[in-house]
Amino acid sequence: MDKNETVSCGRDLGCVPNIESSLNCVSQQGFDFVCVPIVHPRFEREFVLSLPPRPGPLTRSDLCLRSSDWTVFIVGKLSPWINLDSDLLDVRTNSEKAFTEEVKFAVHLSLPAIMMKLKSIRCTNLARCVYQLLNTRMSASVWIQIPMISPKACSDFISSDKDEEQVEDTWEWWNIFRNLCDNHKSLGVALEVSKELPPDVEIDRWLGEPVKVGILSTNLFLLNKKGYPVLPKAHQIFLSRLFKLNVQLVLTGSSKVDKGIQSYKLYLDHLYQLREANNNEEEFCKGYEDYLQCPLQPLMDNLESQTYEVFEKDPVKYSQYQKAVYEALIDRVPAAESTTKITVVMVVGAGRGPLVKATLKAASEAQRLVRIYAVEKNANAVVTLRNLQLEEWGDSVTVVSCDMRKWQAPEKADIMVSELLGSFGDNELSPECLDGAQSFLKSDGISIPCSYTSYIVPISSPKLHADLSNPDAKQK
Repeated sequence: MDKNETVSCGRDLGCVPNIESSLNCVSQQGFDFVCVPIVHPRFEREFVLSLPPRPGPLTRSDLCLRSSDWTVFIVGKLSPWINLDSDLLDVRTNSEKAFTEEVKFAVHLSLPAIMMKLKSIRCTNLARCVYQLLNTRMSASVWIQIPMISPKACSDFISSDKDEEQVEDTWEWWNIFRNLCDNHKSLGVALEVSKELPPDVEIDRWLGEPVKVGILSTNLFLLNKKGYPVLPKAHQIFLSRLFKLNVQLVLTGSSKVDKGIQSYKLYLDHLYQLREANNNEEEFCKGYEDYLQCPLQPLMDNLESQTYEVFEKDPVKYSQYQKAVYEALIDRVPAAESTTKITVVMVVGAGRGPLVKATLKAASEAQRLVRIYAVEKNANAVVTLRNLQLEEWGDSVTVVSCDMRKWQAPEKADIMVSELLGSFGDNELSPECLDGAQSFLKSDGISIPCSYTSYIVPISSPKLHADLSNPDAKQK
């Protein structure tokens, strides 16, 4: 990993007398953004009772910073006294008006995100207000700040009284809230990392949610022998998993070390630089997580070069094809005939040639002679095949620009190789195409693959469900 890379990390501030100086200070400490109250946390307004308005402005002026600073570096926090799900009607009504007032000002500032706390499973009215907000023309994301485990559960790690009332699951709070908000795409989780981490199964469940930021308190850190802040091993592992999901961090609380708050940021950057690189599978899937894709129809539509490139990055498929062709060559040609007998291999649906390359490698490894026909109907891909034939393959490969169903093969094939499997084994019309191609395979010939099985596995994905529930998505 690049040793100059740093993790995207913000600083959470409870009270900000001068936002410009606070932003400059936080920036000098190495932080990328700051989370500040939209209105002073103790400025409680009264809307229900007929009281004279408090003199003075609601909050600081938008002229304190440039517009570009508000839209990039400032995350607004809702006032903590706002209780939209109070048992008292007056409190709920007053809170709704304060909520609307603060949110409107945050929208006026064009803040990138608004953060608000989810305090209990009773969140129906909060969800209603947030959902109404999300359905306006607001560009800001909404981060729901929620503890990783219930505050009651923290005491359970110390107390093991089995008669104690069952502790609420904070994930259930979030699940109810996001369902009431129809899993809106602008809704994200600001996850408060707990001092005692929950079991792995619960961590996995949280990491399946749209976690935008992980909130780390300075109380989580220990001191090493040199007096620098470090995290326990379990938290280090958890952060490494957050890094893989490109989750930002927010540091809250005051410094507990003499080195200053910047030492925490330097340590988090150090952990970020030590993160494991993506394996082949993760690198291959990068950018395609949580997206539904329409199955390709290469028989009807010619694939683009970019699509071929994505296919060719598969870390497993072509190595397995190479092994299969190797075994087939060893099976059909005895070692005594390896220098005299030529095996005819037909690659049907050759694309840009990865299967041809795999076949040539297998033949070289098996020390067997092969004559390859690369059959491809996409004239654009044939250009690539002919260039490869000219520059690398030579006379060992014959490129055929034709639909395999209409091609008149000059000889029968010993081995036929194809990769028309698609997402479900048949959406690329594999049965129809290969049924026509069977005519030029010898009666004892080998088809690779010789069979395939499609599996359906049930999953739960609120994001995909929300995407499909969108009327615009149904028309695509």
